[in-house]
Amino acid sequence: MINRDYILRIIEQFSRILARVLFLRQTNQYQEVLALLDELFRQTVGLNSDFLLAVPEEMLLALVKRIDLLDVEKCLWIALLFKLEGDTYQDLERYEESFPRYQRSLRLFLEAILPEENPRQSDFFAEVEELLTLLSRYELPASLLRRIMLYYEKTGRYAQAEDTLFEALEAPDSSSEIFEEGLAFYARLRGKSSAELRAGNFSLEEIEEGLADLRRLQASQATRHSPPH
Repeated sequence: MINRDYILRIIEQFSRILARVLFLRQTNQYQEVLALLDELFRQTVGLNSDFLLAVPEEMLLALVKRIDLLDVEKCLWIALLFKLEGDTYQDLERYEESFPRYQRSLRLFLEAILPEENPRQSDFFAEVEELLTLLSRYELPASLLRRIMLYYEKTGRYAQAEDTLFEALEAPDSSSEIFEEGLAFYARLRGKSSAELRAGNFSLEEIEEGLADLRRLQASQATRHSPPH
């Protein structure tokens, strides 16, 4: 459970920053917005966003942890800053620069809220939903798609979770671990009632069909990657 004190503090701080950013964007002072956000990145982690975009995802996640524990406050704050920066580049129609910022923002938001029992009740549910819409027309890496799959499952959207699972399996950076996650996903769905599955636009028949498709794809990939005799 995310500490409410963290959330209230972040929301209070962010509301002040958001008011300032919105004013600057409305008056077309985009460079001032980017300079402000750059300073906030430096205050938070001592690094600018260009560096945070360039480092591998594992290093980014390490920067928002204390030893092995997630620093939820820092994680959410950086996610919010990336979202604002992405919005600013979107205003400038520099979509090639907004996309990676939205991608990193979503990854950090999901890192923070997936441990919650019901992410729908998160104070940042609206931001996650908006980012999913903004990123829907792009090809995303399997590492992010795996988290999106879990998010859809935890929010009861089982059909969307399945679609995202197979999207992750087809991604260039897909790995055998995703097959194991897929098997675990269908095993969890088998424990749901028919009413729960219907609410998630799914059925028992679709579980068995999806499981069969997953196993066929797993066998096909195993055959393709096996060494020749």
